[in-house]
Amino acid sequence: MAEAVLKALRHGRLPWRSALLAMLALALWWAWGAAPEALVWDRAALARGELWRLLTGHWVHSDGGHALWDIAALILLGFLFEPRLKGRLPGVLLAGSLGVDAWLWWAPDAPVLYCGLSGILNSLLAAGLVAWWREQPHVLIPLTGLGMLAKSLMELQAGSMLLTSTAWPGVPQAHLAGMAAGLVYTALLYRDARGCHETDPPPSLSAVPRPGRPG
Repeated sequence: MAEAVLKALRHGRLPWRSALLAMLALALWWAWGAAPEALVWDRAALARGELWRLLTGHWVHSDGGHALWDIAALILLGFLFEPRLKGRLPGVLLAGSLGVDAWLWWAPDAPVLYCGLSGILNSLLAAGLVAWWREQPHVLIPLTGLGMLAKSLMELQAGSMLLTSTAWPGVPQAHLAGMAAGLVYTALLYRDARGCHETDPPPSLSAVPRPGRPG
């Protein structure tokens, strides 16, 4: 995967969508600081109708280390997967947001407060691995996905994150919800694309060139 990043740099294929989104997260951190009360995912506030939190909660962070980890991961995943997802990348992140939001709202053990990109980054990871597999199947692709799944399950079992420590406790269930949302979005996307391809109408007879009349 490091080779993919270097290749993107050599060929000038910079992940501009991911870069813009990383700048958004950085700007929110710079302007609002840690866990801004008006922007985090807050169950009580959402119940009062503050629906913007369904999106903004994913783009603010609980402390500087949390922001650094998530923004760096977004840029790395952008280098790896944006050339394969292209314009589908915002859709993947939106689907991930909705998937994590749904889990946070309906799961009985979900926290009442939440923030951070990590849930929807797992959506990007799942969708990006599927797109990469379709483009160039390699054994490392499913192994990477299984490794990330195993990491989240281990964190769920341990009740803490393996690699990071943030001001707010990590939520591995949100990572799993993000993965699932990314896979569902990708499955629907490719199913629709396959359906359109299979139902393309045959060329009309009038469009078939006819041999010229002999002179």
